[in-house]
Amino acid sequence: MDLPLRPLLIDCRIELRKAMRQFDQSDLCHRLDTALSMLATGTPPARGADRPDGPPSPAERSGQQVAYAWQMAARNLKASHPSLYAELQKEVLRLLDTGVPTDANAEIERLQQDLEAAEAAAGAAKLARMKATGQLNTVCKTLAAAAPHVEETGDAQATALARIEALVKGQGAGLLDVQSITAGAADPEAVPPPPFVLEMVKAGERRFNKGQREFAVAEAMIVTGWQYTPVELLDRGESWLAGLLLNPDAHA
Repeated sequence: MDLPLRPLLIDCRIELRKAMRQFDQSDLCHRLDTALSMLATGTPPARGADRPDGPPSPAERSGQQVAYAWQMAARNLKASHPSLYAELQKEVLRLLDTGVPTDANAEIERLQQDLEAAEAAAGAAKLARMKATGQLNTVCKTLAAAAPHVEETGDAQATALARIEALVKGQGAGLLDVQSITAGAADPEAVPPPPFVLEMVKAGERRFNKGQREFAVAEAMIVTGWQYTPVELLDRGESWLAGLLLNPDAHA
């Protein structure tokens, strides 16, 4: 009697799984699954799929083959790492409850939005770190100008605390001349760039250093609402960047 091929292959797979301990991990199992998937979709076997040394290329794999592969991997995971399989099962159920996109393009668009949001958050965090570093450097230089007799110890925090202690004891130099101390701490190479540096760059009298340029670009990306890439902002020129940082409300 002439039986249909697909049910016959399914019966063979069932019996082989009973007879072989590691059947699910064998090449024979893979070949049977490939043949069954091809019979289900009505397409001929992919080139090389019937040879152990010639598996189908990624472009030749069908969606059903991928689904079978995930099914087999999950079954093996359940046997080898049951706790990990349970966590994976919880995550799958959570995704099903929250709504899994039925369209691959919708999922790609969502992932793209997540990537853009992550890049924006990373840029904002980097800018905040640069601002904090610049403010810390300004404080340390101000303390150095106010208490120059306290030597550097190699530890910025310990040195700053020693200088503060000296100032509290009234051992500072020129404590009444606060304006001159602050002016002396206004480093033209500081990051973020001080306002007078921004004015000079805007007027074309000087250029940003590397750290100031990176800070200016990161700040400009936030001010412009991430409308431009760093390359596009640099193409506008450092003078334009300095003007934007001096008057960010004008862009809004």
